[in-house]
Amino acid sequence: MLVSPAHASAARRERQGVLLCVATAASFAAMVVFAKLAYAAGANVTTLLAPRFVIASAVLWLLAARHGVARALTRRDALAAFGLGLLLYAGETELMFQALAHIEASLAELIVFVYPALVVLGAIALRREAASRRRLVALALAMAGVTLVLAGGVHAGGDTADMLLPLGAALLFASYVLAAERINARIHPLTFAALICSGAAVSFSAGGLLTGSLQLGMPAAAWSWTVAIALGSTVVPISAFLGGVARLGPGRASILAMLEPPLALVAAFVVFGDRLGPVQLLGGALVLLAAVVLQMRPVRSRERGAPAVPTDPPAARPLADLPAGGAGMGVRAEVRRLPRARVRRRERARAPVA
Repeated sequence: MLVSPAHASAARRERQGVLLCVATAASFAAMVVFAKLAYAAGANVTTLLAPRFVIASAVLWLLAARHGVARALTRRDALAAFGLGLLLYAGETELMFQALAHIEASLAELIVFVYPALVVLGAIALRREAASRRRLVALALAMAGVTLVLAGGVHAGGDTADMLLPLGAALLFASYVLAAERINARIHPLTFAALICSGAAVSFSAGGLLTGSLQLGMPAAAWSWTVAIALGSTVVPISAFLGGVARLGPGRASILAMLEPPLALVAAFVVFGDRLGPVQLLGGALVLLAAVVLQMRPVRSRERGAPAVPTDPPAARPLADLPAGGAGMGVRAEVRRLPRARVRRRERARAPVA
């Protein structure tokens, strides 16, 4: 049976989109491992994050300039996006990386991924979305899941205050996503990510200099993991996710990006031997199920053939993530050419920032 060139091209684009979205999830999942290894090599939170965002913002601005999208914004939007990175995104990232310094990577990843449900809860409270049955079910699943994850951690002897750090990160990231919604609709995703990273770079650099916590004379091994996070878990996933959205649309791309927590759990187990108890695993499964339910198309819309209106993807992560991002904000194997893929204005998705 002969396949037409058009069908072959569409199938190839779909395969590319799936691979790019899986790469996005893998790259963000690798970040928790890179952070732990950087701490072990002598980095502290500020010394890790300030160079991360300086490097990432420089590369993203170069990409934005190369593809002609760096100037397509107003001063007001630019300042608003920069401010989001300076305050909300930097705050979310600080809490998440503090969590990674104190608790298991797998536990932090599961807790922070409650942010999609918090975004919907905030949207309902702000009357931006209706409290549909599907959304309420997803919220109930997410709240039950994170409760089980926290309870399992306390039962295993974990410090309650430390486990609240990723929950605080999820709250801040949800606030960032809600605040960024209208701004991001007017800015190209690549430029938006560059502005967010720039704001975070200023925040961590200034904070580190004022507190004396910015110690750039860290060992070479710590620098290598810092650069790996800046490129492999920030620039690469942003570019890959844009390519995935261009090929699959934001809804399918966001669902595939939800592979991040399972991949992070596997990576943490392989590298550090992290083991979660049955209660925590059940809670994590409920959190992930809630995120999937939020991305599902309503049954009535499917029956009528109406197009799906997907929930916004991890902005990472949230750088994301994306965050950016938690939220937030994958592996950007095609950094050079992915931003060229044009995304229709209606389907513009947030670049994950984590």
